[in-house]
Amino acid sequence: MLALTFASCTQGVKMKSINLGSLFHDNNSKVWVLDQVIVGKENFAPKENKEKDILVFYSNGKCLFHSIKALGEVAGKKGEYSVYSTEREMRFYFNKEVWDFKIKELEEDKVVLVPSKESDLRYTLILRPFPEL
Repeated sequence: MLALTFASCTQGVKMKSINLGSLFHDNNSKVWVLDQVIVGKENFAPKENKEKDILVFYSNGKCLFHSIKALGEVAGKKGEYSVYSTEREMRFYFNKEVWDFKIKELEEDKVVLVPSKESDLRYTLILRPFPEL
């Protein structure tokens, strides 16, 4: 009988950390829809996409928070963001507001952001890429 044994050794090997930032902006800009806005266990986001809010992430660290319905009518909330890959944290800076989140779940088509105790925004946000029209 032939027995195969596989072993893996990572002792002393330095692992490269993954930069999560490019997932949000694709090295240019990317629009994400706030698919769910959760307080407790209840979702307060509108059901219709045209009623929801969006977050636009730019590769230079700038962002825009805006209502889809009001695009082109009023200026959105402009700010900056930072992604801390190792800590799995994300922060948004809008004037005097700081939204501070833990990145709880991260997939190509879904991001779950849970607010920290220090965050000025107290909702869990579930982001999805803006759908094709």
